[in-house]
Amino acid sequence: MVGEERRPKVFVVQRDEFVDLDDDLSQPLLTPHFLVLCVSSLFSALGFSSVIPTIARFVATDLNGGDLEVGIALGVFSFSAVLARPWIGRLGDRRGRRVLIAGGSFVTAAVLACHVFADTYGWLLVARLAMGAVQGAFFVGTVTLTTDLAPDHRRGEAASYFSVAIYGGMAFGPWLGEWVVSRWGFDGGFLVGALCMAIAAVVACWLPDFVGSNGPNMGSASDPERRRVLLYRTAVWPGIVLALGIMIFPALHGFMPKLMDERALGDAGPIYALYGLLVLALRLACSRLPDTLGTTKTAALALTGSAIGMFVMGSFVSRPGMFAGAAILAIGGSLLYPALMVAAVEGVPANERAQAMSTFTMFFELSGGIGGPVLGLVAWMSGTTVAAFFGASLIATAGLPVLLLWKRRNPAIT
Repeated sequence: MVGEERRPKVFVVQRDEFVDLDDDLSQPLLTPHFLVLCVSSLFSALGFSSVIPTIARFVATDLNGGDLEVGIALGVFSFSAVLARPWIGRLGDRRGRRVLIAGGSFVTAAVLACHVFADTYGWLLVARLAMGAVQGAFFVGTVTLTTDLAPDHRRGEAASYFSVAIYGGMAFGPWLGEWVVSRWGFDGGFLVGALCMAIAAVVACWLPDFVGSNGPNMGSASDPERRRVLLYRTAVWPGIVLALGIMIFPALHGFMPKLMDERALGDAGPIYALYGLLVLALRLACSRLPDTLGTTKTAALALTGSAIGMFVMGSFVSRPGMFAGAAILAIGGSLLYPALMVAAVEGVPANERAQAMSTFTMFFELSGGIGGPVLGLVAWMSGTTVAAFFGASLIATAGLPVLLLWKRRNPAIT
């Protein structure tokens, strides 16, 4: 038509094929199933993270534990979670995502409620190990279904929206735990965490098993070994970078309340609330950044924010210092996961995504399993809880050369 401005169509190359990006962007992202997934994830993250400061305070007060015991209690659940991951991934590809999400949440709620019977340090560790073995099913199922529901070239955007629920819950969960414990004690904290998990399970019952043509993976005689590997190759490097970047969480969620008690700095709840609000705002404002800026630059920015934020919290041990550090940490908390999740599933067949996500999220668990005890050991050996923050800063900084090495070995990574 005369006078009508015609915009050239945009195409991108994906695995030797031209993909119409305009058509991809026109596909809906915020579908009813995607919104149900986000709501379920929000309650699961609330339940999981609400008990982190509860565990730390419970060990330090009722069980008379020190920094090392706190770190072990925070991280021990990760070892059983890691061991269960390969089987969880195969179950998700064969039986569907819903059984992981709804079933995993129901069992986790029951295990979390059983924490109220842990009246000794040994029984608490048993309860944490049991929780690790079952809680990972929900996480694998949700992140896999996110990639199933998203159009190919909007996975970074989908991961950003989805992770608003996950990290928003993880940011506000500790505040919820602090508030509940101050009113109903440690048993109340464990039971409210279990209630949040149960709500997540009920909501997840409205999710699909598979999406579109992504049917169950029944195995293939031509490629049997690929489906039996313990670690899915494409997810290993992004998983390592993720683990280094999020080892800040044992310090933020576990050691910060303890440090604030030692220095009489007041309630940690408002600091968690600030962090959560900033993560939510940045995730929404920068939802398309991983797709446009690329994995390497986005992850580097996130790692830098995490390292600086931890350094500020350790250097300026005051209430303003904690608020400032939490604000800087929000940069890392909002950007790292979406960028790396996209890279972990790049080129992975739809009926093997649960296995790829199983490997990727395994490193999420390893960050807690290794980070908690390591930071606890650092604090114990140095004689001060502040050292845990400097240790977390160094670990996040170490993620930068690992990121560059990954980029050098995989030039195709953006």
